[in-house]
Amino acid sequence: MKTLFIILIIVLILVVLALSLFFIIQLKARRFLKTYFNASSFKDALENSEIEAMETPKSVSSMDSLYLNKIETDFPNLNMNELKSSSEKAIIETLKAIENKDFDALKESERVNSYIKSRIDDLGENNALYKDIKFHKTVVNKYERNSKIATIYLASSLEYFYKNGSEVGKKIQTRYICEYIYIIDAEKIGNVKALGLNCPNCGAPIKTLGNKYCEYCSTGVVDTIKKNWILNNIKEY
Repeated sequence: MKTLFIILIIVLILVVLALSLFFIIQLKARRFLKTYFNASSFKDALENSEIEAMETPKSVSSMDSLYLNKIETDFPNLNMNELKSSSEKAIIETLKAIENKDFDALKESERVNSYIKSRIDDLGENNALYKDIKFHKTVVNKYERNSKIATIYLASSLEYFYKNGSEVGKKIQTRYICEYIYIIDAEKIGNVKALGLNCPNCGAPIKTLGNKYCEYCSTGVVDTIKKNWILNNIKEY
């Protein structure tokens, strides 16, 4: 009988210790949630975290101070603000092409159309909706030049309202990067297909820069490509 009483006392002590530990942990958890998330429960903290993610713009690495002077020296006639506007417009057109399931919306770039196609394929039977597209910032992320070609990478931070099929729509914060190329010496470029250039009129791939006209629709393309910055790729990151 004495042994049973001792066992009961030990069990009672353990229960009291366990309950005390539970309340201490719960108290510390509440303090932690209140301090760092301004929430009283993990559910509220998760909701607050989701709201913060929807409202906080994605950061982009700006290399304007490093590259702008060099770009201006190499291409004094280039209006960088116009190129940044073109980049933002291309991103909007890409999103709308995904929304409209238009596989060949940006005819001049095979790579961009491949990206659009992959996003449309991911949707399957669903339809995407992009609304209230707003850009926070567009900056020069990288600049490269050699004897054949120059490349400018423009990074954009933006937000939009997104809805996929029957899902509840929500605000998305994201980043895109656009790659623009300028042909300096067409004769030195061996593999034109690697650039993913298409005829801006019919969308046919440009196989060589030796011909001045598109092989399919006879549109003059080479002189245009050689004298302009051409969108070569878009990707989300």
